[in-house]
Amino acid sequence: MVVVLFRRELTFEQTLFLWEVMWADQAAVRAGMGNSAWSRIRQGAPPTYDLLLYAIAASVLQRRKQIIEKYRSMDEILRECNSMTGQLDVWKLLDDAHELVTSFHD
Repeated sequence: MVVVLFRRELTFEQTLFLWEVMWADQAAVRAGMGNSAWSRIRQGAPPTYDLLLYAIAASVLQRRKQIIEKYRSMDEILRECNSMTGQLDVWKLLDDAHELVTSFHD
């Protein structure tokens, strides 16, 4: 479960906020929201079951340049990912994740 859904990388409040946004997205998908063109324009990014996946991708993309330039092995990259603890901004992470959702669903 991806380290209990970012529990270690975020503060307690940020973790709860991320979980609530993920649950809201999943509830919106189940309710059929986001299927119409109007709701997609109004919401920006369509709701998705995979918001956690997009949040993980966004966190890696935030460090993409550093990972490409500085690290040569998977062990070094894994160490870098583990060092993200306490350094992630959940608001920026969700903005970037929603941008990814929008770019892949357009």
